[in-house]
Amino acid sequence: MQTTSAEYREKKNLKIMERIIYLALIESLNKRIAYLKGKKIINLSQYIKTHKLSAPATINAARRQNIPAFREKGVWKINEDFKQNG
Repeated sequence: MQTTSAEYREKKNLKIMERIIYLALIESLNKRIAYLKGKKIINLSQYIKTHKLSAPATINAARRQNIPAFREKGVWKINEDFKQNG
């Protein structure tokens, strides 16, 4: 399976590039909001262990920006106080 950026290069599909930009923007906003609120930021792996969550499902949610996680120097992070619905 190709990555979305590879698909964009080969097919010149703007919807794919729009999705890449959208996800990057939302991730950037989540990072700024977390730091502006002055909340304690922890690694997503620590959050997963603390809340006894499925690692693959939570990381997938972070990649899709279904949770307010963000990458910092290649490491996924999240506000320690974030509460998932459900």
